[in-house]
Amino acid sequence: MTTTIADLTRPEFEERIRNRVLVIPIGSIEQHGPHLPIGTDSHITTALIEELCRLRGDRLLLAPPLPLSASDEHSSFQGTFSMGTNLLASLLKVLTTNDPVQSRTLLVSAHGGNLPAFLTASQPFWIPRTHVLVEAAAQWELPADARGIWEPDAHAGRTETSVMLALRPDLVHLNQAVSGYNGSLSSVGTILASDGIRGVSSSGVLGDPAGANREEGLAILAALAADLVRTFDQVSQ
Repeated sequence: MTTTIADLTRPEFEERIRNRVLVIPIGSIEQHGPHLPIGTDSHITTALIEELCRLRGDRLLLAPPLPLSASDEHSSFQGTFSMGTNLLASLLKVLTTNDPVQSRTLLVSAHGGNLPAFLTASQPFWIPRTHVLVEAAAQWELPADARGIWEPDAHAGRTETSVMLALRPDLVHLNQAVSGYNGSLSSVGTILASDGIRGVSSSGVLGDPAGANREEGLAILAALAADLVRTFDQVSQ
């Protein structure tokens, strides 16, 4: 059974943090093209946390989620709320540097833009990586040419669209889905850093949602959840 820290007294927290990992979910509110909800990353994070709690709930303490994070690269689009990398990093440092939780905190986010802040905070963290999606293709025998599990499908493309079709199909508007930038992300890194997503994609999409489907989303979610559990086990040793 998962224990949320908001339900504990101070003595209860002091006792339980000694042998449990504090898990802090980090949400994100940012544009995801014209077809996905702005809370896409938060929905994915919540689903993965729920699976972690199901499998490891007796070994963790769950903190309330932080609903906003670092999404400055999307700030030129409406529907994006960002505190920026520096502020997020400072906040995470404050939350994770007091003695009881310093070495036993796992930050969890499905938003890749939070990675710089996580690294600055120097705490254990977990963010979905491309290699995990590649593992999903192998584990679930997805077609080798399945778009959505390879670069450059980085934002609101087939990957996230498939995952949201698995999680919240009621929030996915496939009739409004459009393709975005489909070139190499490494070749436009400078533009992304200076001008954000709009500098390379007027639709706010990096990749192509075409072909997204629920079955692929379920497979990717399963692989991401398995990777999160592996990371948790490393932190909790």
